[in-house]
Amino acid sequence: MMHSEDFSAAWDARDQLLNRLRRDECLPKRMLYLRTNDGGALCAGLLPGHGGLMLIDWRGSEFLLRWLGEPELTAEPATQRADGFGGMFGLGEKGANGWQLRFFDRGELVAEAPLYPTITAFADLLAADDRFLYDKRKPRQIPLWQLKPESREYCEAVVSLWVRLVREGL
Repeated sequence: MMHSEDFSAAWDARDQLLNRLRRDECLPKRMLYLRTNDGGALCAGLLPGHGGLMLIDWRGSEFLLRWLGEPELTAEPATQRADGFGGMFGLGEKGANGWQLRFFDRGELVAEAPLYPTITAFADLLAADDRFLYDKRKPRQIPLWQLKPESREYCEAVVSLWVRLVREGL
């Protein structure tokens, strides 16, 4: 469990990221956030004017920012097998069918993360709705608190939309 000073360090990192994006004039118009199995988040941001894609590998109070000039996103079927008590009592993992999202730049794999309906916390946000990047910091809240699991239908719609958006450079 994180303490409030850990939240502060994470918000400081968010502020550093936001200042850098503003300075470089490359604020994204839409973001896809995916919670990863290690507690971090993989964030993809569509840049305006066919500017490509930015990827942020978020790790609490640290982040790695990459720019993809010729991005590609694939979504291959993926299965998570149930283990332990199959998620009962908070032990093990529930089984699920979803997608392995893979981000490429010029044919090279740059990052990947699974998305499982009702399990993976994620968010697809337009700039106007993105309270992480564009809202005031909230010291007692964990950054990226907007992420939550969604239904299969919603996940499927978001995955197909993002594959199309990245392919068409929108």
